Amino acid sequence: MTASHEMKQYLERLNGGTTREYGYEGQTGVAFAAWQDAIQKELASVLGLPAIRATGSSDPAPERLTTETKDGYERQTWQIRTEPDFRVPFDLLLPEASEPPYPVVLAIHGHCEDGRALTVGEIPADRPEIAEERRDFARQAVDRGYAALAPDMRAFGDLAGPEPDADGYRSCTRLQKVAQLFGRTLAGERVWDILQLLEFVERRSVLDAERIGIVGHSGGAAAAMFAAALDDRLAPVALNSYFCTFDASIVAIDHCECNYVPGIRRVGEMWDVAGAIAPRPLAVVTGDEDPIFPVEGTRRAFDELTEIYAAADAVDACDLTVASGVHRFYPDAVWPFVDARL
Repeated sequence: MTASHEMKQYLERLNGGTTREYGYEGQTGVAFAAWQDAIQKELASVLGLPAIRATGSSDPAPERLTTETKDGYERQTWQIRTEPDFRVPFDLLLPEASEPPYPVVLAIHGHCEDGRALTVGEIPADRPEIAEERRDFARQAVDRGYAALAPDMRAFGDLAGPEPDADGYRSCTRLQKVAQLFGRTLAGERVWDILQLLEFVERRSVLDAERIGIVGHSGGAAAAMFAAALDDRLAPVALNSYFCTFDASIVAIDHCECNYVPGIRRVGEMWDVAGAIAPRPLAVVTGDEDPIFPVEGTRRAFDELTEIYAAADAVDACDLTVASGVHRFYPDAVWPFVDARL
């Protein structure tokens, strides 16, 4: 038997034998609520949130850096402190055509060096990320009358960290490695930042804290899913070009290190994690030719997720759209779902 064959068997054994210790097993009623509570606590643990929380609380000290008047909206650039020695920059887009308090869309960008600059459309419009992939979805949100809040995720944009070294290590690689040394994860740090931004929303009178949706693309959808699973203030939730099974995507296909949360597959499959969001509205949007989140895995995960939503008596709150295309943002599927529920 060759070494490569043994490695294949090893991976197949892991995929087939890993237990879903907190997986959904048909619970209803009180038992369903207890299951959600249990998986939320374990999810927070594997993401490393207890270690992040242990660094101590801090005054978010929101600071507005700039204000610009754009065509049809105002762009404010802010930063807040999410840890005692760490500040997160974000853009807040406010529409001119409607009156406050505005319903809010948190727009969480995907894996890209530009960070939030792409999400708010502050890069040339003829670049394929906007012209073809439509990834300027914070700008799309404000054009629809929402206040769009678009942060940089750690390792991207203004939070990119060290430049790649001679071996080609990216910020994600380095920050993920360091985080794990301290019982944290890069994914968990991104989720933590999102949750602190909710506190900012609740303190701003022009923002409607009773209506906070979250839209994420690709790696941003991962952060959005984890955050929404942990905090019921987020609704509706739209996951674009990410939701699949861990086995068919994160395990089977080589992704950036920031997609890997140690122990997450022991906790459950992706549908179990997303099931913690029920009964809040959840949209899954994907392309039928997405090469890194295969549509077959998406369909299987959604079928399982539908059973969880049925147990929460909310099957109509869970929606799947399979569009024709590859790994990109699909506004024609995302926004009608958000509009109807926000």
